[in-house]
Amino acid sequence: MLGFIKDKRFYIHVSILIFLGLGIIWGTIYSLKDFTRHGEEIVVPDFSGLLFSELQEDPSYKNFRFAIIDSVYDLDREKGSVISQNPKADSKVKSGRNIYITIVAFSPEVVEMPELVGRSLREAQSLIETYGLKVTKLSYRPDIARNAVLEQLYKGEDIEEGQIIEKGSGIELVLGLGEHRELIPVPLLIGKTHKEALDILHAYSLNIGNEHFEAGDDTTTVRIYRQSPHYNKNKVARYGTSIELWYKSDEHFDFEAALKTIQPSDIDTIIENRVDSTTLEN
Repeated sequence: MLGFIKDKRFYIHVSILIFLGLGIIWGTIYSLKDFTRHGEEIVVPDFSGLLFSELQEDPSYKNFRFAIIDSVYDLDREKGSVISQNPKADSKVKSGRNIYITIVAFSPEVVEMPELVGRSLREAQSLIETYGLKVTKLSYRPDIARNAVLEQLYKGEDIEEGQIIEKGSGIELVLGLGEHRELIPVPLLIGKTHKEALDILHAYSLNIGNEHFEAGDDTTTVRIYRQSPHYNKNKVARYGTSIELWYKSDEHFDFEAALKTIQPSDIDTIIENRVDSTTLEN
Protein backbone atom coordinates (compact mmCIF):
# COMPACT_ATOMS: atom_id res chain seq x y z
CA MET A 1 0.00 0.00 0.00
CA LEU A 2 2.92 2.33 0.62
CA GLY A 3 4.55 1.54 -2.65
CA PHE A 4 3.90 5.07 -3.94
CA ILE A 5 6.53 6.31 -1.49
CA LYS A 6 9.17 4.63 -3.60
CA ASP A 7 7.81 6.31 -6.71
CA LYS A 8 10.07 9.21 -7.88
CA ARG A 9 7.04 11.13 -9.09
CA PHE A 10 5.82 11.36 -5.48
CA TYR A 11 9.00 13.12 -4.39
CA ILE A 12 8.88 15.40 -7.42
CA HIS A 13 5.32 16.44 -6.58
CA VAL A 14 6.17 16.96 -2.91
CA SER A 15 9.20 19.08 -3.85
CA ILE A 16 7.07 21.16 -6.21
CA LEU A 17 4.49 21.74 -3.47
CA ILE A 18 7.18 22.76 -0.99
CA PHE A 19 8.75 25.21 -3.40
CA LEU A 20 5.35 26.62 -4.32
CA GLY A 21 4.52 27.06 -0.62
CA LEU A 22 7.81 28.80 0.08
CA GLY A 23 7.28 30.98 -2.97
CA ILE A 24 3.82 32.00 -1.83
CA ILE A 25 5.08 32.81 1.70
CA TRP A 26 8.03 34.83 0.36
CA GLY A 27 5.80 36.69 -2.10
CA THR A 28 3.30 37.53 0.64
CA ILE A 29 6.00 38.86 2.97
CA TYR A 30 7.60 40.90 0.17
CA SER A 31 4.23 42.34 -0.87
CA LEU A 32 3.33 43.30 2.70
CA LYS A 33 6.73 44.94 3.15
CA ASP A 34 6.19 46.95 -0.03
CA PHE A 35 2.58 47.77 0.87
CA THR A 36 3.42 49.05 4.35
CA ARG A 37 6.63 50.80 3.15
CA HIS A 38 8.58 49.06 5.89
CA GLY A 39 11.52 51.19 7.02
CA GLU A 40 10.41 54.18 4.91
CA GLU A 41 9.62 56.99 7.35
CA ILE A 42 9.47 60.75 6.89
CA VAL A 43 9.76 63.54 9.44
CA VAL A 44 6.68 65.68 10.11
CA PRO A 45 7.42 69.41 9.64
CA ASP A 46 6.16 72.13 11.96
CA PHE A 47 3.01 73.50 10.30
CA SER A 48 2.30 76.13 12.99
CA GLY A 49 1.37 79.50 11.50
CA LEU A 50 0.91 78.18 7.96
CA LEU A 51 -2.42 78.64 6.22
CA PHE A 52 -4.52 75.54 5.57
CA SER A 53 -4.65 76.50 1.88
CA GLU A 54 -0.82 76.50 1.79
CA LEU A 55 -0.70 72.96 3.14
CA GLN A 56 -2.98 71.77 0.37
CA GLU A 57 -1.19 73.59 -2.45
CA ASP A 58 2.47 73.17 -1.50
CA PRO A 59 3.95 70.15 -3.36
CA SER A 60 6.51 69.64 -0.59
CA TYR A 61 3.66 68.43 1.64
CA LYS A 62 2.24 65.95 -0.88
CA ASN A 63 3.23 63.01 1.34
CA PHE A 64 0.71 64.06 3.98
CA ARG A 65 -3.04 64.24 4.13
CA PHE A 66 -4.56 67.01 6.26
CA ALA A 67 -7.77 66.92 8.26
CA ILE A 68 -9.19 69.83 10.29
CA ILE A 69 -10.48 68.57 13.63
CA ASP A 70 -11.17 71.89 15.35
CA SER A 71 -11.11 75.67 14.89
CA VAL A 72 -10.41 78.25 17.57
CA TYR A 73 -11.05 81.98 17.47
CA ASP A 74 -7.88 84.01 17.98
CA LEU A 75 -7.86 87.73 17.18
CA ASP A 76 -4.05 87.88 17.17
CA ARG A 77 -3.49 85.19 14.52
CA GLU A 78 -4.34 85.01 10.83
CA LYS A 79 -7.62 83.29 10.03
CA GLY A 80 -7.13 79.80 8.65
CA SER A 81 -3.61 79.42 10.08
CA VAL A 82 -2.52 76.29 11.95
CA ILE A 83 -2.48 76.46 15.77
CA SER A 84 -1.67 72.84 16.62
CA GLN A 85 -1.10 69.50 14.90
CA ASN A 86 -1.09 65.78 15.60
CA PRO A 87 1.35 64.06 15.09
CA LYS A 88 3.61 66.78 16.43
CA ALA A 89 6.51 68.32 14.54
CA ASP A 90 9.61 66.10 14.21
CA SER A 91 7.56 62.92 14.60
CA LYS A 92 8.45 60.09 12.18
CA VAL A 93 5.55 58.71 10.13
CA LYS A 94 4.90 56.81 6.91
CA SER A 95 4.07 58.62 3.70
CA GLY A 96 0.37 59.32 3.29
CA ARG A 97 -0.21 59.72 7.03
CA ASN A 98 -3.15 61.88 8.14
CA ILE A 99 -2.13 65.06 9.98
CA TYR A 100 -4.91 66.33 12.23
CA ILE A 101 -4.79 70.11 12.69
CA THR A 102 -6.53 72.86 14.62
CA ILE A 103 -6.80 76.20 12.82
CA VAL A 104 -7.85 79.77 13.59
CA ALA A 105 -11.56 80.07 12.90
CA PHE A 106 -12.61 82.06 9.82
CA SER A 107 -15.79 83.34 11.46
CA PRO A 108 -15.20 85.27 14.72
CA GLU A 109 -17.13 84.59 17.89
CA VAL A 110 -19.33 87.41 19.08
CA VAL A 111 -20.46 88.55 22.54
CA GLU A 112 -22.77 91.17 23.99
CA MET A 113 -21.13 94.30 25.34
CA PRO A 114 -21.48 94.50 29.15
CA GLU A 115 -22.39 97.67 31.05
CA LEU A 116 -19.25 99.12 32.60
CA VAL A 117 -20.25 102.71 33.32
CA GLY A 118 -20.29 103.40 37.06
CA ARG A 119 -18.04 100.48 37.90
CA SER A 120 -14.53 100.80 39.33
CA LEU A 121 -11.58 100.17 37.04
CA ARG A 122 -10.85 96.86 38.77
CA GLU A 123 -14.46 95.69 38.38
CA ALA A 124 -14.58 96.78 34.74
CA GLN A 125 -11.35 94.96 33.90
CA SER A 126 -12.57 91.75 35.50
CA LEU A 127 -15.93 91.91 33.70
CA ILE A 128 -14.33 92.67 30.34
CA GLU A 129 -12.07 89.61 30.65
CA THR A 130 -15.08 87.46 31.56
CA TYR A 131 -16.72 88.49 28.26
CA GLY A 132 -13.58 87.72 26.27
CA LEU A 133 -12.84 91.37 25.52
CA LYS A 134 -9.78 93.43 26.49
CA VAL A 135 -8.95 96.92 27.67
CA THR A 136 -6.75 98.68 25.12
CA LYS A 137 -6.64 102.21 26.51
CA LEU A 138 -7.39 104.19 29.67
CA SER A 139 -8.35 107.85 29.29
CA TYR A 140 -9.00 110.30 32.12
CA ARG A 141 -11.04 113.45 32.55
CA PRO A 142 -11.84 115.63 35.56
CA ASP A 143 -14.48 113.97 37.74
CA ILE A 144 -14.93 113.47 41.46
CA ALA A 145 -15.26 109.69 41.02
CA ARG A 146 -11.63 108.65 40.81
CA ASN A 147 -10.97 105.57 38.62
CA ALA A 148 -14.70 105.06 38.04
CA VAL A 149 -15.78 104.31 34.46
CA LEU A 150 -17.50 107.32 32.89
CA GLU A 151 -17.65 106.07 29.30
CA GLN A 152 -17.01 102.86 27.37
CA LEU A 153 -15.76 103.25 23.79
CA TYR A 154 -15.22 100.91 20.85
CA LYS A 155 -13.15 102.27 17.96
CA GLY A 156 -13.56 105.74 19.43
CA GLU A 157 -17.36 105.58 19.61
CA ASP A 158 -19.72 104.96 22.53
CA ILE A 159 -20.87 101.37 22.71
CA GLU A 160 -24.02 100.48 24.60
CA GLU A 161 -24.75 97.49 26.79
CA GLY A 162 -26.02 94.51 24.78
CA GLN A 163 -24.49 95.60 21.49
CA ILE A 164 -23.00 92.65 19.57
CA ILE A 165 -19.23 92.83 19.24
CA GLU A 166 -16.48 90.44 18.12
CA LYS A 167 -14.85 88.49 20.93
CA GLY A 168 -11.34 89.74 21.59
CA SER A 169 -12.15 93.33 20.62
CA GLY A 170 -10.46 96.19 22.44
CA ILE A 171 -12.43 98.59 24.63
CA GLU A 172 -11.30 102.07 25.73
CA LEU A 173 -12.39 103.19 29.19
CA VAL A 174 -12.83 106.84 30.13
CA LEU A 175 -12.26 107.20 33.86
CA GLY A 176 -12.65 109.87 36.52
CA LEU A 177 -9.48 111.70 37.48
CA GLY A 178 -10.57 112.39 41.07
CA GLU A 179 -10.07 115.52 43.14
CA HIS A 180 -6.41 115.20 44.10
CA ARG A 181 -4.93 114.24 40.71
CA GLU A 182 -1.96 112.39 42.17
CA LEU A 183 1.03 111.52 40.02
CA ILE A 184 1.70 107.82 39.43
CA PRO A 185 5.17 106.19 39.81
CA VAL A 186 6.46 104.81 36.52
CA PRO A 187 6.82 101.03 37.04
CA LEU A 188 9.79 98.90 36.00
CA LEU A 189 8.91 96.97 32.84
CA ILE A 190 12.31 95.64 31.73
CA GLY A 191 12.12 91.88 31.12
CA LYS A 192 8.29 91.84 30.94
CA THR A 193 6.20 90.47 28.09
CA HIS A 194 3.59 92.58 26.33
CA LYS A 195 0.77 90.99 28.35
CA GLU A 196 2.60 91.45 31.65
CA ALA A 197 3.38 95.09 30.83
CA LEU A 198 -0.24 95.74 29.87
CA ASP A 199 -1.52 94.34 33.18
CA ILE A 200 1.05 96.30 35.21
CA LEU A 201 0.44 99.59 33.41
CA HIS A 202 -3.32 99.33 33.73
CA ALA A 203 -2.92 98.61 37.45
CA TYR A 204 -0.99 101.88 37.63
CA SER A 205 -3.64 103.68 35.50
CA LEU A 206 -1.13 104.04 32.64
CA ASN A 207 -1.17 102.89 28.99
CA ILE A 208 1.07 101.15 26.51
CA GLY A 209 2.21 103.63 23.87
CA ASN A 210 4.17 102.93 20.69
CA GLU A 211 5.83 99.50 20.57
CA HIS A 212 8.99 98.63 18.67
CA PHE A 213 10.16 95.12 17.78
CA GLU A 214 13.62 94.15 16.57
CA ALA A 215 13.64 92.85 12.97
CA GLY A 216 13.30 89.09 12.85
CA ASP A 217 12.13 88.71 16.44
CA ASP A 218 9.00 86.68 17.16
CA THR A 219 6.62 89.22 18.68
CA THR A 220 4.91 86.48 20.72
CA THR A 221 8.04 85.60 22.72
CA VAL A 222 10.03 88.83 23.02
CA ARG A 223 10.40 90.90 26.20
CA ILE A 224 10.91 94.57 26.97
CA TYR A 225 14.50 95.82 27.05
CA ARG A 226 13.82 99.58 26.99
CA GLN A 227 11.01 101.89 28.09
CA SER A 228 10.23 105.58 27.83
CA PRO A 229 9.77 107.34 30.20
CA HIS A 230 12.73 105.47 31.68
CA TYR A 231 12.41 103.87 35.07
CA ASN A 232 14.06 105.38 38.11
CA LYS A 233 13.02 105.74 41.74
CA ASN A 234 11.81 109.33 41.30
CA LYS A 235 10.08 109.06 37.93
CA VAL A 236 6.34 109.82 38.02
CA ALA A 237 3.64 110.35 35.38
CA ARG A 238 0.09 111.59 35.10
CA TYR A 239 -2.90 109.24 34.99
CA GLY A 240 -3.38 107.86 31.48
CA THR A 241 0.21 108.52 30.35
CA SER A 242 1.44 106.20 27.56
CA ILE A 243 4.71 104.33 28.04
CA GLU A 244 6.72 103.62 24.87
CA LEU A 245 8.25 100.14 24.75
CA TRP A 246 11.06 98.36 22.87
CA TYR A 247 11.29 94.56 22.62
CA LYS A 248 14.05 91.99 22.02
CA SER A 249 14.35 88.22 22.30
CA ASP A 250 16.53 86.45 24.86
CA GLU A 251 18.90 85.56 22.03
CA HIS A 252 19.67 89.22 21.36
CA PHE A 253 19.69 90.71 24.84
CA ASP A 254 20.85 89.77 28.35
CA PHE A 255 17.84 90.67 30.49
CA GLU A 256 19.41 89.37 33.71
CA ALA A 257 22.41 91.64 33.29
CA ALA A 258 20.15 94.62 32.58
CA LEU A 259 18.06 94.02 35.69
CA LYS A 260 21.19 93.74 37.84
CA THR A 261 22.06 97.34 36.96
CA ILE A 262 18.92 98.43 38.79
CA GLN A 263 19.77 98.64 42.49
CA PRO A 264 17.45 96.84 44.95
CA SER A 265 17.05 100.12 46.83
CA ASP A 266 15.49 101.64 43.73
CA ILE A 267 12.87 98.91 43.66
CA ASP A 268 12.20 99.32 47.37
CA THR A 269 11.72 103.06 46.89
CA ILE A 270 9.25 102.62 44.05
CA ILE A 271 7.20 100.28 46.23
CA GLU A 272 7.23 102.74 49.11
CA ASN A 273 6.23 105.66 46.89
CA ARG A 274 3.61 103.72 45.01
CA VAL A 275 0.07 104.91 45.49
CA ASP A 276 -1.87 102.73 47.91
CA SER A 277 -4.04 99.87 46.69
CA THR A 278 -7.20 101.91 47.19
CA THR A 279 -6.00 104.46 44.63
CA LEU A 280 -5.23 101.75 42.09
CA GLU A 281 -8.36 99.67 42.59
CA ASN A 282 -11.10 102.28 43.06
